[in-house]
Amino acid sequence: MPPTSNGALDSPALTDERLVAAYRESGEPSLVDELVRRHLPRVNALIFQMVLDESVADDLTQEAFLRALRGLGSFRGKSTFATWLFRVAMNTAYSHLKRQKNSPVQYRSDVPERESTQSGPDEAVLEAELDEEIKEAMAELPPDLRAAMALTSFEGLDAKQAGEIEGCPPGTIYARVHQARQRLRRRLEKWLSS
Repeated sequence: MPPTSNGALDSPALTDERLVAAYRESGEPSLVDELVRRHLPRVNALIFQMVLDESVADDLTQEAFLRALRGLGSFRGKSTFATWLFRVAMNTAYSHLKRQKNSPVQYRSDVPERESTQSGPDEAVLEAELDEEIKEAMAELPPDLRAAMALTSFEGLDAKQAGEIEGCPPGTIYARVHQARQRLRRRLEKWLSS
């Protein structure tokens, strides 16, 4: 689909799958730009949950989109484009973790913190400490458990969608999430009891 007279892509009504088909037919770069615009934040957040390093996540996000662009010919529409793209992103993250031979990942404490929801300084300090503990606990999870948590708890996907991305049945996702939660619960026990 060509840009409109003002140069903007008139594609909000187009599904991802139609954008892919249109790109295959025309090779129009603005169609890929639209796909990137739609999915960049979620792909980056997913990869970050796997590597727990903002700079590395940014690099791997770029790599994942390049791999996806090169592999658009392999997208057959058997799943949604988003599911296919998340699979590419997860494979990119897994490849990185294998190259690093550093799984569980090393959590970097210089990653920006989220804003505190607490009003008092004591509560804000406790919340920051809990955030640190959660990040460190996530870093200790093996990649398959971390992926199950990232896809279901952080991305809000159901077990079927997460299973499609991970290449396993929904029951495996349920088991991984259960195991991850047990490990996190044990690791965060002192915080949960207070």
